[in-house]
Amino acid sequence: MFTIRQFRSDDLEAVRKLFVDGQRQFAAGFETEIESYIEETLSRDLADVRAHYLGRPGSNFWVVEGDGRLVGTAGLQRRNEEEAELRRMNVAIEYRRRGIAQSLLDTVEEYARTQGYSRLLLSTIIPLVPAIAMYEKNGFRRTGQHRYGSVTVLHFSKNLLSGQGRPEGGRS
Repeated sequence: MFTIRQFRSDDLEAVRKLFVDGQRQFAAGFETEIESYIEETLSRDLADVRAHYLGRPGSNFWVVEGDGRLVGTAGLQRRNEEEAELRRMNVAIEYRRRGIAQSLLDTVEEYARTQGYSRLLLSTIIPLVPAIAMYEKNGFRRTGQHRYGSVTVLHFSKNLLSGQGRPEGGRS
């Protein structure tokens, strides 16, 4: 049984550990860039989740509890009146392929719609093939890319106003 709930201050260390572990799982060949990204992230938004997510109108941060521990995260940050960005989506490797990421994505999208956003943005890296497939299955379309050292970062967008459900073929 898994429970999605809003972040609490006592979750911070577990959130940070889950982020670091998740990033390092896909670092092969990109160790320098990934370690730099980890350091940057831990000193910015994951230094104070409350201030960067919960303390900003239209933003939020969720965690997933399972088997007595934190096993997933997702954040939403307001960009402007129309757009918000999905950030820090992560599921512990041993809990993947159980529908947790899909449940987190559904939670984020529902919240984004209640906040009046018309578009949801996200960025991910090429080695995260299962995540990319999930995003595309859920109606996200690639809008661009950039380089972070030798890592290619892909940018995606989803129109939240074109239908309220998942695209054809999405899981329920």
